[in-house]
Amino acid sequence: MWIPYDLTGSLKGETSAASLQRSQADRSVRDVLVGFFVRNPITQSWEIDIRAEAVKEVLRVDLDGMSAEIACYGDDSGKLSEIIYRVKGTEPYAAFDACRHDLEDRLARWTVEIGRGMAIAGWRVADPANEARWRCTPYRPSALDLDLDTVAFAPDDLKPLLRLYQRARNASDPAWRLLNAYAVLKSWRAGKDPFPTKPQRPSPTVTLEMLVHSGALSCAISFKDQPLASFVDALEVWRDAVLHDLELPGEGAHGLRGEARWRLAYMASLADLAARKTLLSEIARRRVTHQCSRPEPQLQS
Repeated sequence: MWIPYDLTGSLKGETSAASLQRSQADRSVRDVLVGFFVRNPITQSWEIDIRAEAVKEVLRVDLDGMSAEIACYGDDSGKLSEIIYRVKGTEPYAAFDACRHDLEDRLARWTVEIGRGMAIAGWRVADPANEARWRCTPYRPSALDLDLDTVAFAPDDLKPLLRLYQRARNASDPAWRLLNAYAVLKSWRAGKDPFPTKPQRPSPTVTLEMLVHSGALSCAISFKDQPLASFVDALEVWRDAVLHDLELPGEGAHGLRGEARWRLAYMASLADLAARKTLLSEIARRRVTHQCSRPEPQLQS
């Protein structure tokens, strides 16, 4: 079963609905705590290659007009594993967005300085005054069965696209996921090899199930029951935004914040799911053709 791997989803409430509502209604200036778990993107361990002992100093910064303190904490190995912001703010979600943007800039700077990869693994937000807490960490799915005989069928001309899709699935960066999934979908949309030139019948559509599974229901509801080809055409705008950011950093997809940033992530997940759908459909079509082309066994007299 396909699952979204992106971390950009909504914060999940950990306390009662009443406490979350109190927090959202409260407009007083108060402490908001935002903690980020960090990870090594190569080893996938929830720590980065910085000694926690060396970053004991508490930083005092201004984030979008909110005063904040930043403190770093290590794990049992002595490496940095969590970074916590204490923000004076009136709205937890706004505080979270400002903290995340700040930490991403800091991690990028640290990456250049020490030459090691580092990324955000998850986060938690707390509004102590209203006893409200939220959390977002990667979903840990159960293992699935795999029929080795069934998956052995992979036509040679499809293998480059299968590898493109693998890149999309393996990436944590939504921009990179979107580029690779779009490359698969663009070949399908144009009817280029290895896809057939004639359109599929019936024409595939963007289903409600796809929108729900990808998390894109709230921002892409207009695509519900629409031809998949229309969605691929609309994705070109997002592809261009990502490519623009490579040429003019900070003005493209990575420079977006707030709702636009969430939407990029959701569109990448929907593109990922759609690319998988087109590849599985083509593999199924080829399998039928392959089986029909097999010579009939000869009966011995």
